[in-house]
Amino acid sequence: MTRRDLVVVALLTVFTCGLYALYWQYKTTDELKAVTGKDLNPGLELLLSLVTCGLFSIYAHYRNAQLVTERMRALKGAHEDKATMVLALDLASLVVGVTWIVAVVILQDELNKLAEAQPVGVIASGPERVG
Repeated sequence: MTRRDLVVVALLTVFTCGLYALYWQYKTTDELKAVTGKDLNPGLELLLSLVTCGLFSIYAHYRNAQLVTERMRALKGAHEDKATMVLALDLASLVVGVTWIVAVVILQDELNKLAEAQPVGVIASGPERVG
C-alpha cells in the first residue's frame, strides 16, 4: 500500500476537477487487490465510473472502505468501519456536490492506516509515495 498525504489528495482532486480522483481510484483499487487478494479489476472499474458519470465510484469507494476494514481487522483485531460514512458522503454529493471529496479523504486516511499496519515487505515505496 502507498501512503498518500491527505491534503495533497484533496488539492489534486480539486485542482484537476476530479481527474486525479479517477487515477486515485484506479491506483488504490489496484493496491487493495494486491493486499487483499480479492478479484478486483481497476481498469474495468475506471471505465464503469466514466460511463456512469461517477455513480460506479460511489460503490467502489464503499466497497474499498469495507475491504480496508476487513483487512485491518485481520491484522489488528478491532477497527472502526468508515464504509457507511464514505457511502453517506458520496450519496450526499449527488445533492450537495462536494462531499465526495471528503469521502475520498476519509478513504485515503483509512488506506494510510492500512499501509502503516501492513507487514514491512507489503508497503509500497515507489515514486508515488507521499508523506
